[in-house]
Amino acid sequence: MKRKLLALLSAVVLCVGTIFLAVGCGKEKDYDLVIAQLSAGRGETYVTKLVEGFEKTPYVQSYLKEKKKDKLEVKLIQGKAATIGESVRNSINSGVTPDVLFLNFNMSGVEVTESFVRAKQLVDLTSLLEEKVYNEETTLGDKLVPGLLENYTTKPYGDGKVYSLPAYYSPTGLWYDASRFFDDGKGDEYTWQGSGDNAGKYELPHTWSEFWALGDELNKLNNNNANTSATNPSLFTYPTAGYFDGFIYSAVAGMAGEEDFLKMLGYADGIWSDDGVQDALEIVVKLRNYINQSTVTNATKEGYLLNQKAVIGEINADKQQTAKGTALFMPNGDWLPGEMANDTPEGFEWGFMPLPAKDNSSMSYVNTFLENVYLHKDGKHLDMGKQFLLYYFSNEGASIVAKDNKAIIPTKDALTKAKANGVPDSTIELYKVYDGNGAVSGSFAATEQVTGLVWNDVLYNDLNEKVFNKTVTGSKKDAELLAEWTTRLEEASDKMRAAIIK
Repeated sequence: MKRKLLALLSAVVLCVGTIFLAVGCGKEKDYDLVIAQLSAGRGETYVTKLVEGFEKTPYVQSYLKEKKKDKLEVKLIQGKAATIGESVRNSINSGVTPDVLFLNFNMSGVEVTESFVRAKQLVDLTSLLEEKVYNEETTLGDKLVPGLLENYTTKPYGDGKVYSLPAYYSPTGLWYDASRFFDDGKGDEYTWQGSGDNAGKYELPHTWSEFWALGDELNKLNNNNANTSATNPSLFTYPTAGYFDGFIYSAVAGMAGEEDFLKMLGYADGIWSDDGVQDALEIVVKLRNYINQSTVTNATKEGYLLNQKAVIGEINADKQQTAKGTALFMPNGDWLPGEMANDTPEGFEWGFMPLPAKDNSSMSYVNTFLENVYLHKDGKHLDMGKQFLLYYFSNEGASIVAKDNKAIIPTKDALTKAKANGVPDSTIELYKVYDGNGAVSGSFAATEQVTGLVWNDVLYNDLNEKVFNKTVTGSKKDAELLAEWTTRLEEASDKMRAAIIK
């Protein structure tokens, strides 16, 4: 995926993918706040409702009185991952730079956040951590869940300063149809399974050896994934290869340890040839032998929902399940149930677990997916933007988010008050995965752009064609594909390491 240099579009085109709370297309007004929002799994309305609540705060009311205004004028730029980058750049080109941006790193094919980091255009938010959140005596730093600021996502330059805050945090791991499984009685908090008449015939795998043993059993019945069906499913599917980010993070932590995981994020010399990291990469390559027969074809922006449906199964017009899914496990995040709600049968119960452990004496690991919010240094309303962030992370802000999109923001109180705020029990249950299991989070160190190299392609996206697509790989064995991938990673990592922003 190559970054596109986007020219300034006409005023008519600028309207596409952009929602105006204050005005429509035409001459730009002098807004009081400009917010850009990725409107994907978290929905499109929570920021609007936050603005409505924020407008009632004493800070904004005092501001409006001083400016002799009746209402806060806010421009809201929204879009899916495929369009939000273009919309943001077009707005900047038109002279309106967003103050607050709810945008993530590693958005497939979109490097808008990465480009801002490279240009050092994010506001240093370190001092904001000492400010009290709205209507409370707790500072923002004390309010946040511990440990979420110690990574390259929030501190991209490794200088100890915070430039991005986690707007959401959620565990990513393996999802499955709970009714197809029973547990072995270990009592792990992270497992969900059917019971009684709804108990499944497959035993949940707790270690990689158990995982592969289940896969081998299935392969005997589905002719090595050539004839997968509801009664003879494959072991594994994935939406797109980009979903292997959290999978690889957890696998490396589980097989190589957290120290090597952090070295990996810093592009340490030779890290991809490390024995433990090789063990983790070997797991990814080995999956090619257990993947649903239609996964590779559907692993696109247009077809990924079909891969997710492969875990759910078929439903009729009344949302009754007519057949089980053709795949058992899939990597994904907490947005999955909401995203697939219209394709999920009545009474369907999702199961969720971290990646299997290295062995019975080792810890399972889960990756924490961080969605980000930050301020752009060229925004014209940064004081207002900072106050908006203090409102977002308050109990009132957390309540608005929870009631609107059923999600939990990364404050200590947000999880404890989630049920009272209307978050479903199934979502709250997901966070039990952190009890007794290891957790990692973050992204790779910030680098300058390396000509001709897209790191996410080498590590994730190219897997679809260069590892999992047997039509392309032909008769190559797993060991050969692993060696080729390792070579690509080492060569790319060397270039990335040389480009780390100091």
